[in-house]
Amino acid sequence: MALQQKLFQKQVQKMIMSAKMQQSMHILQLNVVELDQLIAEEMAVNPVLEDTSLQEPSDTNKEVIESPPEEMPKIRDQENISLEPDWLDNDNVWFSDFFDRGKISQSIEKHNFQETMITNNSSMQDELMQQFRIMSENEDDLLIAEQIIGNIAENGYLVASVEEISRTNNFDLAKVHQVLDVIQGLEPAGIGARDLRECLLLQLKRQSRENSIEAEIVKNYLKELAAKKYTLISSELKLPLPQVKKYAQRISALDPKPCRSFAAEALSIVPDVILEKAEDKYEVIINSKNLPKLSISQLYKKMLKEKKCEKAALEFIREKLQNAQNLINGLSQREQTLERVSKCIIEYQQDFIEKGISNLKPLTLKEIAEKLEVHPSTISRTVANKYMQTPYGTFALKKFFSQAISTEQGSMSNQNIKATIDELVKTEPENKPLSDQDIVGLLIEKGMPISRRTVTKYRNALKIPAAHLRRK
Repeated sequence: MALQQKLFQKQVQKMIMSAKMQQSMHILQLNVVELDQLIAEEMAVNPVLEDTSLQEPSDTNKEVIESPPEEMPKIRDQENISLEPDWLDNDNVWFSDFFDRGKISQSIEKHNFQETMITNNSSMQDELMQQFRIMSENEDDLLIAEQIIGNIAENGYLVASVEEISRTNNFDLAKVHQVLDVIQGLEPAGIGARDLRECLLLQLKRQSRENSIEAEIVKNYLKELAAKKYTLISSELKLPLPQVKKYAQRISALDPKPCRSFAAEALSIVPDVILEKAEDKYEVIINSKNLPKLSISQLYKKMLKEKKCEKAALEFIREKLQNAQNLINGLSQREQTLERVSKCIIEYQQDFIEKGISNLKPLTLKEIAEKLEVHPSTISRTVANKYMQTPYGTFALKKFFSQAISTEQGSMSNQNIKATIDELVKTEPENKPLSDQDIVGLLIEKGMPISRRTVTKYRNALKIPAAHLRRK
């Protein structure tokens, strides 16, 4: 049978994403730091954009655009633009009445936030207590933790002895040791160490190298290591000199002052959402106070009406006006979306915010998407790389989502089970670490029947070594 070429028509539905849609989706997934950078880059290349927050109150040369203008300069191919399938209009998460920036500004002023984007910047002690509350909700443990963390210096070392903390506060000595072990498992690795040797050993333990040659050198030859007496260490350990030097190099990569990296990490986290508790309810505020308040210059609009203006200049101005309007709309839409999603999350996870990870309810992106009548990808972009600052700690928005695990107590968050596994390992006997099967048995006693394979999976996710590697 001979092959033949034929022409035929076929009608299909296909959504073509315009540049405006792509920009809106891109803006949606940016966190506040990335957004600030994007705005700065756009203002550098688009003379039409102005920052009204830098203007004097009497300056009336600019017009702040809070919603699409009634009369936008006619853009080339405007007819084609208006006929594009508008993804934004079909997604109910976007509103035509754009965010009232004046209202949010007044609200932020009312809460008296700092002038920097990092609002209510927490101290090292605050951050450590927030981490500890996720690990334990026991009131006695919290009291002990407050005393221990309160005695951790800026370099990350515990400056009071366990005996002093126990005696001064009438705490059980064994219990203080137990709480200190939990604190030393917090971030950054090495926190709460009582001397350099313990600080380095804690970091090696975090890397599952507590039984390594490096650990033995730190335990028994720290002074010799500091004096670079590699030949002596080589002789004592009966190891080749080049190998000892290699171990010394690895040890030198550890941080003798762990809070230096802790401070850098803390500063890199800027909350996109700020949650304030007012009486019996929560108020969600989008952290945008320090972002430029964009407007479109009236000067360029007037230039479009001038007959003497050259054609090339007119085309340039039209293009920049359209780009500026798309950016302003995209920013407004991002704020609205982020606010709606955050409020919806709070409705589901209020107990987690107030009481800790054991009260985290199973929640998926799809559930939030269905409630807001949007596509799950919209929710995914909204929560990506963003943080929420609450009165009880700062959390990644993705932290509020987890899969459901069926237990005797009903559905439970897998994050809850991970936290329980982590706590069991941290409190296990030093000379008899729990096997994965032992953990399965203890979880069953707590009403959390899961398989050994799942325990292994969660243990690996928590970066906890196998039992034989945890034995001391």
